[in-house]
Amino acid sequence: MSDDNVYQQVQLQVSNAQPGQRIGVQLSAQGSQVAWSTGPVFEGGGGISIHATNRSVLPVYSFSIDASVVVINTSWGADGGGAFSFNLTLYLVAQAGIQTFGLRSASDPGVSVAAGIGNSQPQTIDQTVTLFPWNPQ
Repeated sequence: MSDDNVYQQVQLQVSNAQPGQRIGVQLSAQGSQVAWSTGPVFEGGGGISIHATNRSVLPVYSFSIDASVVVINTSWGADGGGAFSFNLTLYLVAQAGIQTFGLRSASDPGVSVAAGIGNSQPQTIDQTVTLFPWNPQ
């Protein structure tokens, strides 16, 4: 990436996850240089955040991120068990001029993942690549 990088906030909405499952989201560049990121430097809105939406404790065993994939592994026997939901907010970084990129779920069966780009309405993603505009309307 270069000095003319642009950033886009992404909110991943995960639901119906069970303890012990893997939640993964892979990025597809679609001909542009694009990568997962913690966001713009020196701006108050940057970083990565995760918020449980239906329980007080989120059973995260491990969290990893690299340029092309975000993975959350959940632990067994957490907080009474049963399905849980959470939102993960992070960023993409790309070179200026990017038009589209793709996301696909690499999660265990039964886990539902939706992605909201910027302030757009979240769209469900599955095991096939779903294309998103860099600047949604």
